[in-house]
Order: sequence, then C-alpha cells, then structure tokens
Amino acid sequence: MQLSRSTIMRLLAGAVVVAMLAGCAAVAPAAPAAAPASEGAAAAPSVEGAEITVDYMQSGTYDKAAEALKADFESKTGAKVEIVTAPWDVLNQNNITDLTTGTGAYDVMSGEFWIATVFDKMLPLDDYVTRDNYGSEFIDGIWAPGPSNFYDGKRIGVPYSADAYGIWYNTEVFEQCGVEANWETWDEYIAVLDTLKTCLEGTDVAPMVHYFGQIEQPAAIFLGMYDGYLVDKDGKYGLDREKAVAALNKMQSLLDYNPEGVLGFDFNAGNAVFLNGKAATMVGWPSFIRADADNAEKSQVVGKWAMANFPGPGFPMVSAWNMFISKDSANPDAAWEWIKAYANPENGTKWMAEYGIGSPFKATYQDPALLEQFAHFYPAQAANLNKAKSLPWTFAAFEAFFRNEGDFHQGKVTAEEMLDNVQKEWDEIEVPGALVQLAELQGLTQK
Repeated sequence: MQLSRSTIMRLLAGAVVVAMLAGCAAVAPAAPAAAPASEGAAAAPSVEGAEITVDYMQSGTYDKAAEALKADFESKTGAKVEIVTAPWDVLNQNNITDLTTGTGAYDVMSGEFWIATVFDKMLPLDDYVTRDNYGSEFIDGIWAPGPSNFYDGKRIGVPYSADAYGIWYNTEVFEQCGVEANWETWDEYIAVLDTLKTCLEGTDVAPMVHYFGQIEQPAAIFLGMYDGYLVDKDGKYGLDREKAVAALNKMQSLLDYNPEGVLGFDFNAGNAVFLNGKAATMVGWPSFIRADADNAEKSQVVGKWAMANFPGPGFPMVSAWNMFISKDSANPDAAWEWIKAYANPENGTKWMAEYGIGSPFKATYQDPALLEQFAHFYPAQAANLNKAKSLPWTFAAFEAFFRNEGDFHQGKVTAEEMLDNVQKEWDEIEVPGALVQLAELQGLTQK
C-alpha cells in the first residue's frame, strides 16, 4: 500500500497508446487553432552552429527516442544537441531549480502540470506554431488546454506522448454471457457487471478487476464518475460535496464485482488477473497491459480482448508529456526546431512501435494497415483520449486525495469523513495560478 518512486514515475510517464479516427469530435475545450502561415511569412532562421541542451525522463523510452534522433537532427540543422536524462522526481526538480534561478541550463524541458509553479517562466510558443502552421496533425483533445500546457492564454507546451484511462474486456466471456460493451455511463457499465456476475457464478472469473491496492489509481475511477468542479470560486481546491459522495459510494460498489483480495492488488497483480482470463473487464491504464495482452507468451486472452468506452459523466484521466522552451534559453529557435523534429506524425507512428511512446498524432491511427491490425484497440482508445483531461492538482493535493481514499476503500472512514479529511488538507495547499487557469479551460472550476 506504499507509493514507491517507481510507481509514481510509471503513473505519470503516460506512455504508450493514443488514437483517433478522422470523425472523432473533441470534448475537451478547443485550443487556439494552428493558424495557417500567412503569405510571405518569415522562414525559419538558420540554427547552424547553435548548441542546445534538452532533457527527458530516464525511462528507456523518450530518452532513447531522443538519442536516436540526435545524429540526424545535427546533420540536417548544423546545431549541436546535448541530451540530459534523470528519473521523474529528479527531472522535475532540475527543471524547477533551473527556471527559478534563471540559470538557463536546459533549452528544451520535458514535463507536465506537476511543474506548473514555473509555467510563467516558459517561453510562449504561439508565434512559432503560427509561423510553421504546426499543430493541426495532433489529436484534437491532446492539442487542447490540459493535455497541452498553457499559461495566461498562451501555449507553452507541445505534447509528445499520451495515455488515457480506459476499460477493456474479454470478448469471449462477453459473447458467452450475451452482453455487449456499449455503455456510455457508469450505471450502464455496472448493469453489465450485474449480468456478468450472474452468468459467471460458480466460476473463477470475476466480472471486473482493478488495481485497488495501488492506492493512487482508484482516483481515476472517481474522476470518471464525478462531474463536478475541482477548483472552487475562490481558486482553492474543492469538490461538489453531494456529487463527490455519490461518486465515491458508487466506486465502492465496484468492489463487489472484483476478485477476493483486490484491495491488495498492485499493477502486476491486477494485470495478471485479466491476462490469465480471470476477469471479464478491467479498468486502468491501457499502456500498462496492451503489449502483454497481445503477446501469446504472456497472455491467455490474445485475440479475445478489446478496448471499450470509458464511461461518464466524468472524464478519463490523461497523462501527457510536454516539451517546453525555457525563457532563459540562449537558442530558442534551435530549441523549437528540436521540438518539431521530435514531435511529428512520422516519429509518432515509428516510436510507438519501437519504444512504446503513445503517439499523439491522428495519422498514426488512420493508417489502414495499423487500424486493421489494432481494430480491437484503436477506435475506443481514440474516443477515450479525445475526451480526456488532465488534473489541476499539485502532487500534494493528489496525494491528500488518494491517501484518504485508501482509508475509505478499507472501510476506515465513510465517504463524508474522507471528504472532510481531504478538504482539511486541501485548505492548506496553495493552488498555482497556472493550474487554476488549466482547470478553467477544461471546465473544472466552480460556476
């Protein structure tokens, strides 16, 4: 029940899969559209001879992709690139320290909303985006505020990976039990679980599994069930009490459909249940299981599973890494050229296959061959990603919520008592202005 650093890193890395079909409509508030380059617009200046430093999380994914890109980028631009990597917590602290001291050690920085306290020290990218007509190839919801980071109405971040919470299911079990994965709401999903529970009685297959013992994870289910605000009128953390209690109690009811001992399940234990064919549905991060589910050496459900819609009225939680340019960069033009070279549809498709980095680009999922190969996964993941939102919580706020939520699932406190405990801690936490802005742009502030 302890949250390890590796767990935090895995939770926040947000790495493997995104998708979008051409007809998917964005649910997240739209970002300012990428304006077409005007006639006679200035060409990108030469960056030959420039030297930049870029940083990425030490993960064997994003950093490996950067290393693979380095030689080609240097050859084409004449610029020199130094790649710095660090574990998640060290990376964030390095970026925050560099920006607050104005050192300018890193030209391109990797991060998410967890470093929102220094968003004001990032370079606005709108002029670059407009000049190069950049951005139209991203999935709409990922290019929107939230998954893409903004400050004072200006874009400061370019996303280069994303993952969104989802539900996947055992198609063989569903066929045997005569049910379909066509739910839109959690009540409809629970109705399917009821049918599955009756159908599977006397077997060792559970209607559902989730890693409830990984105590930071169930919060994502709460966010899917809750459709109220996360920041109140005063710019403080808060929740619509009635809606929050209802969502918590509904989430607690899911325990009845899970295997015995589920409150002790971590990522590995939860995934193993589904991979072994012992759960009809699973809720979680698709990137944590997709590759194994299609691997006959690790899975009993190869060819027998599919992604489904993440139900509402809330939203799927997203994890999306962004690249930023420091205001203290001595070579912002070269930094921007690196961002474009790193984050583009060609690399999005290639690196998803090679490194497991979730492509945020439409083209990846409009490829006929890939769409046919992953027909069981892409369409639903596309819809889930396109309506996903990012949390306006600092890590301290997030930790206060999931720690107390763990007590609630263990039966130590009621939903009302849990919320009292959370709010008491939240009252002592200052909400960064950048996160208040992101909450408002995503419709997560009190009306």
